[in-house]
Amino acid sequence: MSAPATTPLSGPQMQARRRHLFFPAIALLMLAAVVTGFWGTLFRPAEPLRPYLVVHGAILAAWFGLFALQTLLVAAGRTALHRRLGVAGIGLAVAVIASSLYTVANLPANWRLQGIDIEAQRGLVGLVIWGDFGALVAFAVLLTRAVLVRRRSDAHKRLMLLAMFSILSPALIRLAALPPFAGFDGVALTMLGLLAFGVTLIVYDLITLRRVHRETAWGVPFFLVVHVAPAFVVPGTALDRWVMGLLA
Repeated sequence: MSAPATTPLSGPQMQARRRHLFFPAIALLMLAAVVTGFWGTLFRPAEPLRPYLVVHGAILAAWFGLFALQTLLVAAGRTALHRRLGVAGIGLAVAVIASSLYTVANLPANWRLQGIDIEAQRGLVGLVIWGDFGALVAFAVLLTRAVLVRRRSDAHKRLMLLAMFSILSPALIRLAALPPFAGFDGVALTMLGLLAFGVTLIVYDLITLRRVHRETAWGVPFFLVVHVAPAFVVPGTALDRWVMGLLA
């Protein structure tokens, strides 16, 4: 018996398949950035890490891994499993925020243990702490919005992607220490990376929708401003001095 002939995909079907592949491709790219950026500090550390850093790293790695899996499930049409995992993922998202806040609060003490002069690096400490805090605010807002509109897949998937962009900067800044990026300023590379991810989503919308989706239109500037602005606006203010006094 001869094998049944396969029906070639039509133009619209091929375009639909390519659209489905966009979100898994970006999710896998972000997961690769996290694994590569933290390879020498989390996955194969030169020295033992403090327990809370191991826990925090494992939670973040699991979160990016879960997001990649979720996009692959949707692309494969496994939406029922995607929804079930999404319920469990809410708990993991809460753990992401809680462990990140704890890690940020302990950053000055951890740097001191590494022999870093906090007073001499005061500007960098403020930039990192307030940038990370802004990132968590953007992440929490975008994630909450994504959960609320989860029945609207077009909005939900864009908001989830923007939420993931919001917490990618720690991985991006570590990529600057790798040989391929030798000579690049870590902060500049991070800002360019975040901007590139945001622009990529806008371009995707223009290609697939011929317009910018409403969630993309407000979400991209929101995550960029809320993430970046605190790092450059808050350091040196009364609020900064008060918080740094608490963390000293």
